[in-house]
Amino acid sequence: MVIQTIVPISKETIDEYVAQAAKAAGYDKGFGIPDCDLSKPIWWAAYCRQSLDQQVNNNRLPEYLLTLAYMAKEQGITVPLEYVFYDHETGEHLERPGMMHLRKLMAERRISGIIFPALDRLSREPLHQQIFEVEAEHYGVRLLYADAPSGNDPGSQFARTILAHAAKLVKLANRKNNRGGNIGRVVSGNVPAGKTSYGYKYQAQYEDLGHGRRKLIKAEWVVDRPDPEGELEFGSEAWTVVQVFHWVGHEGRTLYWVAKKLNALGIRPRYAKQWSPALISFLVKNHCYTGNHVYNKAAYVPNPRKPLGDITGAVKKTIRQPKAEEERVSFEVPMLVPAYLWELANNNLAERGRGRGKSGKNIEALLRGRVFCPQCNRVLSIYRDSNYRHLKYYTCATRSQGWKKERCHFPAFRVQWLDDVVWDCVYALMKQPALVEEQLSTSNNDRRIDELTKRVKSLGQKIDQTDAKIRRIHEGYEAEPPLYTAKEAEERIRAFRDLIARMEKEQQRLKTLLEQQVMGQKTVDLVHRKLEEVRDENLENANFSEKQDLIAKLGIAVYPSEDHRTVRIASKLPIVGDKISSQIISIASPKL
Repeated sequence: MVIQTIVPISKETIDEYVAQAAKAAGYDKGFGIPDCDLSKPIWWAAYCRQSLDQQVNNNRLPEYLLTLAYMAKEQGITVPLEYVFYDHETGEHLERPGMMHLRKLMAERRISGIIFPALDRLSREPLHQQIFEVEAEHYGVRLLYADAPSGNDPGSQFARTILAHAAKLVKLANRKNNRGGNIGRVVSGNVPAGKTSYGYKYQAQYEDLGHGRRKLIKAEWVVDRPDPEGELEFGSEAWTVVQVFHWVGHEGRTLYWVAKKLNALGIRPRYAKQWSPALISFLVKNHCYTGNHVYNKAAYVPNPRKPLGDITGAVKKTIRQPKAEEERVSFEVPMLVPAYLWELANNNLAERGRGRGKSGKNIEALLRGRVFCPQCNRVLSIYRDSNYRHLKYYTCATRSQGWKKERCHFPAFRVQWLDDVVWDCVYALMKQPALVEEQLSTSNNDRRIDELTKRVKSLGQKIDQTDAKIRRIHEGYEAEPPLYTAKEAEERIRAFRDLIARMEKEQQRLKTLLEQQVMGQKTVDLVHRKLEEVRDENLENANFSEKQDLIAKLGIAVYPSEDHRTVRIASKLPIVGDKISSQIISIASPKL
């Protein structure tokens, strides 16, 4: 069976398409011209897009480029080869490489206009299309569409909005039809089209109806690479699945052991460079290996707890949400492992995870999520010694990830010892209200704030003056006769832009310092109230949850040193700077 690999079109192929389109349109001197002076803002850009899935079925990129070439000829505009942009990603967002480059050129006012072969090539989301057009109008960049009115009058804008909504409806209808077609396949005794689970291959038979049409006869999942005798070939995906269930189910091996073993055998997963415990866990939990698979069982949706960010960017779908039972359909696949082995392997995983994480009782640690590794700056994990269950340790998670080439070697240390040291420091601090009040009263240094504010304002004025100099150079270069040669203008502008970059970097640094210095009266009052609440508590007899609540209120963060001799304790609240205490301690971790 031949599997077609979907790959993006190379830059050389695109350049060849551009040359062919320009020649076919009879506009070799105006479309896809190489070696143009891109420092001049007189050029136009051309943009087209088609997803990889659509290219496999019907590659329309040459047609789009030909349309763009005809548009350039009709308008009498010139498009450099470097300004012909192509993306092979979805039209649901504007966070595509070519589109981001195009928006940057607009913001820098380096192009005069942009041509599109179709409105839906810009975006299939009406809101994103409108935002892009607002940006273009703000920067003075003209937009021309081959299939839609290009004016900025209300009538043209309304017509484009209607067309954008129609494109979105077409996109949604295509998805619904695709899902319905796959469900129809299952109902008729076939399997849905698309990716298979690890260990299987998709195989389909068609009847040729002529004129490019065909009819599906049978579609099924088959076992990956069986030998002529029906046995599984060593190293194949199906052999790997069976072996993993044997190791985890019958032998009780850990996920780490299995991942390391497969990597040592040189067996690679389908879509990753190497195996990891997470991949092994995902494979073991897949119920299809018992002979029955479910289609349309769940879907990934955006996490509502994460901030939206750029509204035109790609929103990652990271939460798996199950669908209703009536929307699911099941179909039979070749069985690779018996049901009892699947149950045995998953029971072993569940039993091994008891007492850790969300599967059972958490390990009590006062500084959970607040201790940072001095080597890799990751939050340290917590584990319990398997032989001495009363011993608990803070350790870097990468230390035990042997399947990774680069991992941290920071030694583990006892939870109780570090928790006691930090709590003693916090307790001593809370018993010194005069020290805290003094720090709160001096943390907002008015003189320092005034000085930083003046420096930030001065840098802003210098940046504006330098921008004005760049504009005067552009005007002098475009004057008749020009005051500067192209080389002189380019050198002067480059020098001024480098100066602006340095000043903006320094301005940002000063703004950060200013934000750290400035603390409004409301924040001061909030800190006072929190500390009053803390002092009212009986810290001498505080239990674990009360201590943990105080640590959270103070925003404690702990940074051990690499030599295991010192610990820095910081607080997000402006009390005693960013350091509560620094004490030389011994945090070795003997087993007994």
